[in-house]
Amino acid sequence: MEKWRRNLYTVWFTQFLSLLGFGFGLPFIPYYIQELGVTDPEALKLWTGWLTSSPALALAIMAPVWGLLADRLGKKLMLIRAMAGGTLVLAGLGFVNSAQGVLILRIVQGLFTGTVTSSAALVASGTPDKKLSYALGFVSSSTFIGWSLGPAVGGLVAEHFGYRPSFLIGSGIMFAGLLLVLLLIQEPTPEMAGRLSATPEKNYTEGRKTGKSETRGLKLLTPLLFLLFFLFFFIRLSRVLPTPFLPLLVQEMRGTIEGSARITGLISGGVALAAAVSGLTLARLGDRMDRLKLLSLLIGAGAFTSALIPAFSGFTIIVISQLLTYFFIGGVEPLLMSITSEQVNSESRGFLFGIQTAVGSAAWFFSPLIGSRISVAYGTPAIFALFPVLLGFTTILSIAVRRAAKHAVQAPPS
Repeated sequence: MEKWRRNLYTVWFTQFLSLLGFGFGLPFIPYYIQELGVTDPEALKLWTGWLTSSPALALAIMAPVWGLLADRLGKKLMLIRAMAGGTLVLAGLGFVNSAQGVLILRIVQGLFTGTVTSSAALVASGTPDKKLSYALGFVSSSTFIGWSLGPAVGGLVAEHFGYRPSFLIGSGIMFAGLLLVLLLIQEPTPEMAGRLSATPEKNYTEGRKTGKSETRGLKLLTPLLFLLFFLFFFIRLSRVLPTPFLPLLVQEMRGTIEGSARITGLISGGVALAAAVSGLTLARLGDRMDRLKLLSLLIGAGAFTSALIPAFSGFTIIVISQLLTYFFIGGVEPLLMSITSEQVNSESRGFLFGIQTAVGSAAWFFSPLIGSRISVAYGTPAIFALFPVLLGFTTILSIAVRRAAKHAVQAPPS
């Protein structure tokens, strides 16, 4: 088997374990902090926003730093750091006694984890360019499959044994993934991807060949990359907006917290599974057709299906809408990551993904804060009414970015 494929399959399984571990407890934090004493409805919504935003802000600050270190010290080392950090944070969450303690650990999570970005950088650096959409979509499916099973099983564990055991079991699962990284994954090289390190690589932006020495550090941030990062910001902002408040919507619709963790886990699991299928199927279409055109089509379809929740009511509509929406938008981020990857040489992709993670984390930071304010002022259902509006705007933005990309490719090199 080719080395890049062996790395890809190993990373897939380690990320499956990583997100399975995170999924055992993190989706139920709104319920966990109620057990820790946060029971006022408005305070609960605000805490939900803070606890979701805090790791995002920390990750946004640290991601470019970790990205630079990945290019200099190795992608495998950064994945080890992220997996070890996740193991310790989940274990700590099993022992905290206050919402403030949860907040501190969530900040630590943002500072030292980031397994999804680390695995994507490792795979992108050791995969042939013509297989990038397939490889990144394949890895993203592990994220969503792990996140689908984690909340489903973790919800059952939480209902029968409590939230603390869910976090501790999740930590053990994450540790198993860490061992696999240590023992089986190889540091990616240009040769692993069928390249010579001195060979110029394709530059998607300018439609011409550039040497790797031209794209180092901040010099790689071209105008089109800034547009792609801007688009990534709104994709992530839209995708993250409803997620932290789904447990509260379920609880409000049922009128009780009893049994809500199990139902939330099943819905979250189904949504993540739909996104995983998207990563395995729709994302790999990007190796066969215009990726930016495919991007617009998928986001537009997601905007349409997400509008079902504010248009209708009931659990059935929530489930159908969420499954369809995340099926369409589940392959969007891998597609965009493959597009941005082609802008630079493989040796600089750690820094590139670090910047992109910082942008995505900024969206992850603002999204729950916006959601918490909206839910306090207008109620939790209002968040799900804003969801299709944001996706609609992102669709229009993606079309504008595609036109800008075409213009950049057609423009003669200076």
